[in-house]
Amino acid sequence: MGDYEFLLPDVGEGLREGQVVKWHVAPGDAVNADQIIVDVETDKAIVEIPSPVSGTIVSLGGAPNDVLPIGAVLAVIATGGAASGPSEPSPEAPAESIEVPQAPAPGSSPPARGAAPASKRVGRALASPATRKLARTLGVDLTRIRGTGSRGQITRADVERFAERGQARAAASEPAASPAAAMPPAPAVPAPVGEDRVEPLRGLRRRIAMSMEQAWRRVPHIFSMDDIDATELIRARASLNDELGVRGIKLSYMPFFIKACVAALMAHPRFNASLDMEREEIIYRHRYNIGVATATPDGLIVTVVHDADRKGLAEIGEEIASLAALARERRVSLEQLSHGTFTISNYGSYGGLMGTPIIRPPEVAIAGFGRLHEAVVPVDGQPAVRMRLPFCVSIDHRINDGEHMGAFIDVMTRTLQDPVRLLGHL
Repeated sequence: MGDYEFLLPDVGEGLREGQVVKWHVAPGDAVNADQIIVDVETDKAIVEIPSPVSGTIVSLGGAPNDVLPIGAVLAVIATGGAASGPSEPSPEAPAESIEVPQAPAPGSSPPARGAAPASKRVGRALASPATRKLARTLGVDLTRIRGTGSRGQITRADVERFAERGQARAAASEPAASPAAAMPPAPAVPAPVGEDRVEPLRGLRRRIAMSMEQAWRRVPHIFSMDDIDATELIRARASLNDELGVRGIKLSYMPFFIKACVAALMAHPRFNASLDMEREEIIYRHRYNIGVATATPDGLIVTVVHDADRKGLAEIGEEIASLAALARERRVSLEQLSHGTFTISNYGSYGGLMGTPIIRPPEVAIAGFGRLHEAVVPVDGQPAVRMRLPFCVSIDHRINDGEHMGAFIDVMTRTLQDPVRLLGHL
């Protein structure tokens, strides 16, 4: 009997925080044990979290888009009898920005929306920091303005209108200039309309920002760019698709990229590794788990093809398609996002020709492939048009040098230029 504090659990592997995406309950709602009460985004996956007990929701620990640390109170549930709702103020507006208007006199009607009162209103005006800065610049007293925003907040347009009215009144009170001193009026320039839109950095975009900042700050990248003759690669893919088409399978180039990189990783284990600077150790991975970057409406998600060395081209192709669909629907599991040892980005599928992919720590290398295109190149001393495949390999210079990179790229490119070499890795 009493209130049960449900703490945000670690639904992944050593996660530190989660973001509230959507509540399925509200204070006062009755819930059953194992009933889904909230969706939480953590480590690029959206997880449905059930209630551990039956009872009545007393309060919620955060609003949508709030980021909570693991172990924070997610919800308070009364396990015996009805529970009253929370008494806290609504999280929609910060407490210091809540406007406290004067109560109207008995029998009087409230002032019209958008009209400025004759005297200052009580309390702090509700306005964004940018709007407050504009008001200071224009010398406008925000407490004399009634906001027209969706929650009664004062907008930039409100401040600009108030300032224009003040300038008009000041101009009307000035004495008229003599005809001799009159100057032709300057053409009126309309004031810009609208205001900047500010949104919190949340969800997948926030996680991408944090991981990319960490990677760029901590990992000393070096890059190698080149292109290869893709004539045989194109022919091999077309031939396999003719055969696999009867099974409803159509290979993209990504399975070939994966198998070529696996061949290079097996020949050069220094690239299928991770670096622990705290322990001063290099960990050589015995599995070949290849991350595949997938674009979604919310940002880039890297799913992982586990044990790619033990799978054939067709199996990898089907798995990539399945993982991409799950990623776009935000239904990919934490396991399908974890334990990668090397990553591939196929920015060519989006039209990009060349790029510099960023390493995903604790991995120590990444490969990016650009758009196939025609180019004039020398063949047996004569100019010829060939299909070329551009690529870029980025490596962590703390563990690998240019010599190691050259050896790795040699295996990868020879495999892609002569796909028959993949017969030993099918």
